[in-house]
Amino acid sequence: MFKHRQDLAEARETYQRELLQSQLETQNQTLEYVGQELHDNIGQMLSVAMLHLNGLEEELAQSAHQSTVRRMVESIEGTITAVRQLSKTLDKSTVKRFGLIESLNLELERIRQTGRYQTNLQVLGQPYALSDESGIILFRMAQESLNNALKHARAKNLTIEADYQPDAFSLSIADDGQGFDQTEVVARKLSHSGSGLHNLRQRAQLLGGTCTIDSQPGAGTRVCITLPHQPAQ
Repeated sequence: MFKHRQDLAEARETYQRELLQSQLETQNQTLEYVGQELHDNIGQMLSVAMLHLNGLEEELAQSAHQSTVRRMVESIEGTITAVRQLSKTLDKSTVKRFGLIESLNLELERIRQTGRYQTNLQVLGQPYALSDESGIILFRMAQESLNNALKHARAKNLTIEADYQPDAFSLSIADDGQGFDQTEVVARKLSHSGSGLHNLRQRAQLLGGTCTIDSQPGAGTRVCITLPHQPAQ
């Protein structure tokens, strides 16, 4: 009987891991598609608009309207840059090509350029390579944590800390926003609750690690993901 229950528990765990892996694959494919559309289509349309405005600016040289057109040109230039940065952060190949830290830095730079937040990236210890799967999942978890802070926290400062220790790697995402009551969030009815916190913990478990969330009303929020590190032999 015990062996049967153990087999059932292992089967459920395997199914949940495979389901989560499938969900992550679907999410990555969707985000890559959106990123490609932004880069190829939206970016192209903005570039065409820029060409027309540049031509209009030349035609209106010495005109009272030239300064207005110049401001429009600068606005579209900024939008093109933002779209390109966003498309990169949606593409998982960015993490594979440039690594987790550079990808996180790009994400924070994109947020900082809105002019509404101060951001900071700290790297502790001696950096070492993480697997592609770990890097991509950690990056998506950081994106989700940052997105939660942008939508709900009313924060002014966002800090990411990557800590490379010989036996473990940890990634923390902190904000100085309004925080929340974790007990109240967990106790919400299904129709009023989000799946964000649960998803973060599930993804950490998929990598063999843990995810802890520390938050109190008025005291900000800190998400900490810890993974065991096994140095290459």
